This record gives sequence, structure tokens and C-alpha cells, in this order.
Amino acid sequence: MPETISVTIPHETVNDESVKILSWKVVSGSRVEKEQLICEVETSKAVMEIHAPGAGMVQYLAAVGDEVPVGSVICEIIPEPQKQPDLTLIEAKAEPAAPIADSPPARFTPLARNVAAEYGIDQAAFPPGTLVRSSDILRKAGKLAPKVEARPEWFTPNQVRGSTRHDGQSENTPVVGVPVDWIDLPRRKILEGRILGMGQAACIQSSVTLMCRAAKLRARVDKLGLSAVGLNALIIFEVARLLRKYPMFNALFDRGRIGQYREVNIGWAIDGGQGLVVPVIKHADQKSLHEIASIMEQHVEAYVGNSLAPGDFLSGTFTVSDLSGDGASFFQPLINRGQSAILGIGSDMASESREPFYLTLAFDHQLAEGRSAAHFLRELCGRLEVHAEIERTRTDGFHSSDSERFCVLCQRDESTLREFRAILVKSEVPPGSVCSICLAGYR
Repeated sequence: MPETISVTIPHETVNDESVKILSWKVVSGSRVEKEQLICEVETSKAVMEIHAPGAGMVQYLAAVGDEVPVGSVICEIIPEPQKQPDLTLIEAKAEPAAPIADSPPARFTPLARNVAAEYGIDQAAFPPGTLVRSSDILRKAGKLAPKVEARPEWFTPNQVRGSTRHDGQSENTPVVGVPVDWIDLPRRKILEGRILGMGQAACIQSSVTLMCRAAKLRARVDKLGLSAVGLNALIIFEVARLLRKYPMFNALFDRGRIGQYREVNIGWAIDGGQGLVVPVIKHADQKSLHEIASIMEQHVEAYVGNSLAPGDFLSGTFTVSDLSGDGASFFQPLINRGQSAILGIGSDMASESREPFYLTLAFDHQLAEGRSAAHFLRELCGRLEVHAEIERTRTDGFHSSDSERFCVLCQRDESTLREFRAILVKSEVPPGSVCSICLAGYR
């Protein structure tokens, strides 16, 4: 007899602990083909499609609106009709198929079905959407002591009201004597708060801010043809290389240990009016400046088109958040779960060029001290100021030849590098020449 196929929410494509069932694309009890779209679920950042891993009859184990844990089974697919009578299927045939939005019937383990038949227990006596085991049947038949507490397998937004919350948050009581209008938060904000809350609970957050005097830096970005993402691309490019030199900021703390990530994957915050998202640039320390800018442009296009995939948000080891274009000079960015640092970027909006920049590194004080954070920021400022200095000397009348060699990573040319006592070194990967300034960021 073919085995039943369990359809789960995959761990490897979701960064959350739970997802929400948005819609079922087929009716429970109907036949589906392999790779057919059967369900849409909502993560904290995107909508993900679930396809049938095999052909057969689908049976729901969760309803629309349910919040289900990642890795859990949301439905089962029965490849061939069962040869032996199945009490659940017999009962399902006796009644019309429930609407998609209704809760699915109670799910019984094979042993539970046998015990129910033995004691003559009606399966309809159990609440829809629950998992029934043999002990539940015996308890209903009076063979076991009553169950003290029934905990639902799934939890819905309506179940988080009250003093005990499934998301671990405590109840917040309004001030006395003031009327309150309650509005449910978007699910993404609830999950965002949960993730950031866990990040704050796991670390001792501290921060250091440095001012970066980099006049003409935006002009340098424009000259390199890096479009609207150029400033962030340039900062991420330099940050990624410095993280190899300062691994305590590309790590996490866990029970007295430091876990240093073997990859530098930088998330960068986007909020264009459709909600905050943090897509990730993987292996950022191995990419050139233009490669990073190209990936970021793709992220922006996907954000506008609401087509960012769940995989775009996975594996971030460090985060950059830029509020320099929103009038913020200083702010306190929050460290994400599983990370040890985040860089915040502000600027002086009173200045026509929005310079100088204010760089804030929030870090886990369990892994590093303020002095290390200050050294990291000082080196980052120095690298950015070198880029700005290139543009300043050119506007003062000093130009390099177009035939000169340049660094394939940071785009500094040979003349500029000589001014900063740096040299070009031949490189196989990436092909071309790499300057000693960029090489200094590698371990």
C-alpha cells in the first residue's frame, strides 16, 4: 500500500518560526497532481507557494488563517485509494466537503482509529483541526483520567489575546481612564517584533557612533555609475571586507561561546512604503563593488514588484540600516536574532550635500568592547574618506589617464593609490588587479 505523503513547511526556505496559511488552492478531499500549487503561506517577509510533492487525494490538517510552526505537516496526500475502510474517509464522504475557509476535520492516528472502532467512539465528537491519539480515545471512553490541559496544535491570531501569549510577549495594560481603539498589527510587524525581541534578549546591546567627513562621496558614487543604491553599495563593499578583520561583529553569542560565521552575508534594510524588509547579499566580501550594486538593484526591483522570495532573506550574518535620506542623524538600530552587530547610517540634512555621515555600530557587548567598535568604525570612515578624496582631487584639476590600471574591487586607479601609498597586486580571483587597501580587509 503506498504511504501517505506529508506536506510540510520547509525549514530551509523560511527564516521564521511559524507561517500563516493564506489560502488553499484546492478543496480538501480532491485529487491533486505532482507539482500542482495547493497552498499559499505568508512568512514575515513574503508569500510562499507550496506545491504537491506527489499525486493523490489531499486532506487538510490546517485551516486558512492558522499560524503553523515551520517544519510541521499542513496536509497529507494519499497516493491511491485505501483498500481497507478508513473511518475518516467514510465520514468525509457522508457529508459535503467543507468550505476552504472552515477548519479541517479532526485528524486521527491509525491506532486511534482502531481504538475508536473498538470502543464505539464517534469521531465527530472531537473538535475540528485537532490531532487525536489513542490516549484521547481511551480518555473519552473513560479508561484514562481526564486531561488537565488541552493545548491546541496550531495557534491563531485570536488565541493570543489575554495574559498568556504564544509569541512569548507579556500583556500590556492601557492606562486607566483613557479610551483605546484596538487595531490588529500586520502579521509581519508581529513576527518582526518577535525576532528582534529574541535578538535583544540574547545580547547585551551597546553602541558607538563616529562622524565620517567624506565630502564628495556621493559625487564619487555617481561617477562610478552606481545609481540610487551606490552609497549603500559602497559602504557594504567596505564593511564586508572589514568584517574579516573584525570577526567578533560577524558572529553570535550562545551560552558562553562565540560562534564566528564562515561567510559574510550582509542584509540591508529596504522600506519604500510597502513594509520593512531586509534582503541579504551573500558572500559580500567576495564580490566587487559593481556586483554588490547589481544585486541591490535587483532587490529593489523585486521589492517594488512584490516578488522578493523567502530565500532572499535567509542567512544574514550582519545588517546595514540607512536612514541618512530620511532626516536622521543618530538612531539606535536593533541587532537581529542570530547576529552580533548592525551598522546604522545617518547624515546631516542641514548640509546641501547631506554630509558628514554619522555611522553607528550597535554590537553585543558579550563579544566585543567599545574600543573594538571604535576601531572598526574608524577604519570604515578612513576607507570611505579615501573614496571621497579621489573625487575631490579630480575636481581640483588632477585627472588620471583612462589607460591606467585600477583596482577591480574598489575602482581606485593607480594615480590615486600612489597618493595614499597603496599599490596594485595582480589577482587571479577576481581577475585583474586588487589594491593593498582592499587586501588589508582580508584575513
